[in-house]
Amino acid sequence: MVKVYIAGPLFTEGERWLLERVDEACRNLGLETYLPHRDTSPEMGVHKIYESHLKALKECEVLVAVLDGADVDSGTAFELGYFKALGKPVIGLRTDLRALHLPRHGETPEVNLMVRFSLDKYVKSLAELAEALK
Repeated sequence: MVKVYIAGPLFTEGERWLLERVDEACRNLGLETYLPHRDTSPEMGVHKIYESHLKALKECEVLVAVLDGADVDSGTAFELGYFKALGKPVIGLRTDLRALHLPRHGETPEVNLMVRFSLDKYVKSLAELAEALK
């Protein structure tokens, strides 16, 4: 069974809610998931949480990164980059309408170019994500 690592900010109720909807979309397709805030706990301590995340990144076959916010969450950016360095596919999900403003370059990308060009697929809704995971 394919296992998906779900990366994204998880510091607010809304952020966790969206990650749980991503998890639900994956599970509805019969995929196994690693959801950091579900699969670790503060009682483990920060070092063990870090080790658990690294182990999961190595074990999972696909990473879905939630890229919402004015800037991509730093932990998510690390997980995405680490996963990409392992040569594994990354799907970016951005439901946020904000864009970076780079008028001198004639572009208005939604996320940092290092993140954007590291993605194998880029989707803007849970419905698009479900299609990309099929």
